[in-house]
Amino acid sequence: MRKPGHTTGRRIGGIFVLVALLALSLAGCGGRGIGGSAGSAPVSADATLKGVDGEYHLGPGDKLRIVVFGHADVSGEFVIDGTGNVALPLVGQFRAGQLTVTGVQESLAKTLNDKYIVNPRVSVEVLNFRPFFILGEVQKPGSYPYIAGIDIIQAVALGGGYTRRARTSSVKVTRDTAQGRITLFAPPSAPVLPGDTIEVERRLF
Repeated sequence: MRKPGHTTGRRIGGIFVLVALLALSLAGCGGRGIGGSAGSAPVSADATLKGVDGEYHLGPGDKLRIVVFGHADVSGEFVIDGTGNVALPLVGQFRAGQLTVTGVQESLAKTLNDKYIVNPRVSVEVLNFRPFFILGEVQKPGSYPYIAGIDIIQAVALGGGYTRRARTSSVKVTRDTAQGRITLFAPPSAPVLPGDTIEVERRLF
């Protein structure tokens, strides 16, 4: 004859197993925090805050001041076009998109040294950054001029604030990087980078 205590123990053990399985299931289906969305490049929390490697990569719409010391004819102010190039005197089409400011300086100095000017000294400065875009559940979606140091909650304020249906815990950010375009979910305190597309999603309830 089976003892009552033995049956009770088996039932309790089964309950613990069910609870453990349920916890694992909920963890796998939990809310999206900082990190890449499905199908995007892997993104870490640091990447969300720093733009993958901590340095801004230039893109179409950024306006640069390029100075080649002692060569005013090669210096000037230039806007990166839709292909990522700038049209420079003497050099012609020069690739600046997806490079950092330091990268442009080094690449341009090498190009000039190889073909035109011996040991050139090059300085590059960003005069105006490309705009960012905010879409979704905000009062005034659209493009806005980039302001240095702006974060997502300030970008939302520029867009007129959240609608009453907005999910405010995190937003979807699409960002172009040297490694390609990524999509990540960032908290309201995360910095915005020039060219970002911020999408405020609708909450479920």
